[in-house]
Amino acid sequence: MRTRVQTISPAKAAELLEANTANRPLSRSVVQSFAEAMKRGDWKVTHQGIAIDTNGVLVDGQHRLAAVVEADTPVEMTVFTEVPADTFDVLDTGKKRNAADVLAVEGERSTLQLASMIRTVWLYDNRPDMSWSGGNASVTNHQILETLEANPKIREFVPVGEQLAHEVGMIKSAAGAASFLVSRVNSQRKLEPWFEGVIDGAGLRRSDARLKFRNLMLNMARRQAGEVRRRRDTREHVGLYLTAFNAWAGGETVSRLRYATRDPMPKIAKL
Repeated sequence: MRTRVQTISPAKAAELLEANTANRPLSRSVVQSFAEAMKRGDWKVTHQGIAIDTNGVLVDGQHRLAAVVEADTPVEMTVFTEVPADTFDVLDTGKKRNAADVLAVEGERSTLQLASMIRTVWLYDNRPDMSWSGGNASVTNHQILETLEANPKIREFVPVGEQLAHEVGMIKSAAGAASFLVSRVNSQRKLEPWFEGVIDGAGLRRSDARLKFRNLMLNMARRQAGEVRRRRDTREHVGLYLTAFNAWAGGETVSRLRYATRDPMPKIAKL
């Protein structure tokens, strides 16, 4: 088996893909994620590259090559040649590092919730008008780390998410991410009445957006507790949170709080 680092052009990638006769079905979301990294210049050479067996068959790297074609930009990759043909069955059988694993390696705490919060913030910033499920929800570990570096204060909202989840039944990561997003636009001092109203609800008028949001989330949590088939939707929770916040920030009275998951994410009001 021979190894070397090569620059793979889109034309070369397309040529190598023609020898793709033994690989698993292509995942478009993985290709899209890789291509986005390549176009941003974030692609790095690692021990993971492409592999061609002794029969000239591509046995590993189809997603990377397809991403080169989609990104239409050359990138450097580790290329393995003369790979024994009987190694295909043992490729990619190890556990892939997820975002929580990567954050744990970086020394972060509450990594599962933090990773979910960061992912939600990335989706809000980069895909506000798209569904957050399926391929559209794909966020790379590199993007997770980049987003954390650009938004270090998000760590402070892990306990906020836990508190809101306990008090009003929100998804923890959605609550933490949405709370961080409004704090990114507004000072913590100005936000105190918002958080206090949502968490406590005491003394608020029936038309107050904070009370409407609190009651809606509690009712949703009760309904969903009895509906095993319905999956709680992070995008819906974030959208409702921001819709309610904007109404409260604008001094609006609310008779009914609505947000459809097909709608774009609300832009956050400044107090």
